[in-house]
Amino acid sequence: MSWWPSVVVGLFAGSVYGLAAMGLTLTYMTSGIFNFAYGAVAMFTAFTFWQFRDGWHLTQWVALPVVLLVVAPALGLVCERLFRPVVALSAEIQIVIALAVTAFLQAVVPLIYGSQDRGLTPLFSRSTFSLAHTLYVSWSQLFNFLLTVGLGVAVTLLLRRTRLGLATQAVVDNRDLAELNGVSADSVSGAAWIVSSVFAGLVGILLSATQGLDTYTLVLLVFYAFAPAVLGRLVSLPIAFGGALALGVAQAFLQKYGSSGTLAQLEASLPYLALFAVLLLYGGRLKEVRSSFRTITGAAPTGYRRAALNGVLLVAVMVVLPFVTSTSTLRDVSSGMIYAAIALTLVVLTGWAGQISLAQFTFVGIGAFTVGHLSGTHGSGFLWAAVLGALIALPLGLLIGLPSLRLSGLFLALATMAFALIFDNMVFPRNSIGGGYTGISVSRPRIFGVDLTSERSFYVLAATLLAVYALGAALLRRGPVGRRLQMIRDAPLGASTFGVNLTVTKLAVFAACGAAAAFAGAFYGALRLSIDPNTFSFGASLELLLLVVLGGRSLVGGALIAGAVSTFQLLPLSASINRYIPMAVAVGAVYLSQYPDGPVSVAAARWRHYSAVLRQRPMRDDASTPAEPVAAGTRRDARARPPAARPAPADA
Repeated sequence: MSWWPSVVVGLFAGSVYGLAAMGLTLTYMTSGIFNFAYGAVAMFTAFTFWQFRDGWHLTQWVALPVVLLVVAPALGLVCERLFRPVVALSAEIQIVIALAVTAFLQAVVPLIYGSQDRGLTPLFSRSTFSLAHTLYVSWSQLFNFLLTVGLGVAVTLLLRRTRLGLATQAVVDNRDLAELNGVSADSVSGAAWIVSSVFAGLVGILLSATQGLDTYTLVLLVFYAFAPAVLGRLVSLPIAFGGALALGVAQAFLQKYGSSGTLAQLEASLPYLALFAVLLLYGGRLKEVRSSFRTITGAAPTGYRRAALNGVLLVAVMVVLPFVTSTSTLRDVSSGMIYAAIALTLVVLTGWAGQISLAQFTFVGIGAFTVGHLSGTHGSGFLWAAVLGALIALPLGLLIGLPSLRLSGLFLALATMAFALIFDNMVFPRNSIGGGYTGISVSRPRIFGVDLTSERSFYVLAATLLAVYALGAALLRRGPVGRRLQMIRDAPLGASTFGVNLTVTKLAVFAACGAAAAFAGAFYGALRLSIDPNTFSFGASLELLLLVVLGGRSLVGGALIAGAVSTFQLLPLSASINRYIPMAVAVGAVYLSQYPDGPVSVAAARWRHYSAVLRQRPMRDDASTPAEPVAAGTRRDARARPPAARPAPADA
């Protein structure tokens, strides 16, 4: 009977994630939105509760109702109103908005509540009691379990026994038909968002008592609930809750038999391994509720003359820059150019092929760690190590591309997210790969005997890399491969009708973009000189996606804007400005999520519109307008002549 304490501990832990899985499922059922910002809502609510109770010293029985009944529902209604205009658009847009909301809340919390470390005491007593004389359980664990299970049962009964539940089921089955029968789908969706946000707030408060208050950790912890929610196909609340309990028990067993090393890494990665496995197994039966009704595509490629002019201007700026900037600024610009090259791989994959990836910086890490181990002390083997890193990324790109054969939109994004988080927890932290917490050193390259250790020489190398990537991407888009990628994005069924092999194309684009990102990652690591697993975490991939969206995800120039913003963040600006840059990026990404051509094209379109409206109306002066010559004998000539005088009668 030594196994049952692990079962009890797993049930206690899994019940909290079960509540989160039910909240995710509830909003997806009614609105078709999978809320990637769910963890951010939980995090913000937990910080707000800390401020009310520990910061302002209110009793928790006053602070808790205010947070759960006022703050959390308000966040839910804001999210519902933000997502309502895009419920019928592609999942790509919805995901970008949700990730931008996450980034915004992560940036705004330190501004409101400060950035100091803090802890949150549990709601109930930490004193323990003996359970069957073999297991000591705290009252806090017991009450948390009873509270989460009670809320889960209550919501299930509410949806099965009440008019609200009947209306919810009608909206889930057929939203349009439900509205024809007098059911307000928006009201049902709003109620679901409120309940889901209350669950998120409670989850954030309960998890913070054991995991601490951190803007990044809490968001990742709530990601644990994604696998149970997908297990229930995002429509079954009981299965989602039960899946979370089973996942908690499995983690408890792994924790019992290994608190460090490989088993500990496996325990931390288990929710993401389960998510990836469920997506592969359930791929054919997972259907998106309302997304992907209408996609938004970018404009056609610019002409050769304009593209050549832009390229010449870019090269001219690159040539002049080393003579007018300092060495430190040149290093920042080099970083931005390498970042732009990495962003180009995401432009091709997501902007042109429509394959959402939340793991692009994972491939960057593969290339960086490869050259860190194999390039040598003086960087003499850098080039071959970079090529080897790209070759290692090829099969991994094929692996991450496998879900794209059966999944699209939301579920493909979840698969790439799971892939990135598995690497974050199981691969990069290993001492033999990422060097543990201390990381590893990367030498500056020495290619064909040419020493590139100085900042100016490395700047030339980074500029060459960006030029090759930009030119290759531009030629790719204008060629048959680019047209094929556009077809599988806009009309995959039509593409297969015209003979495009969807399987080969999807796998090839994932593998090629992964290898290209790994090759650029070698230069990224050499620029930094020292890298660690946190450098290539899942958060870096999210930031890359938001910056690409901000610049224009369907344009080569969008990647350049992403690199420019990345460079701007590295400049020695005041702390007050740096604190607001992530918020500005998040707000810009929300606005530009529906505009694949980025801010430049949007601004140009707005300028054309307003200039046309404000242009002076042409005045027509009939007296001064010369008469149009009319050919004689034509119908128009006959109509133009006055009628001839009739002869007078004879007897007049």
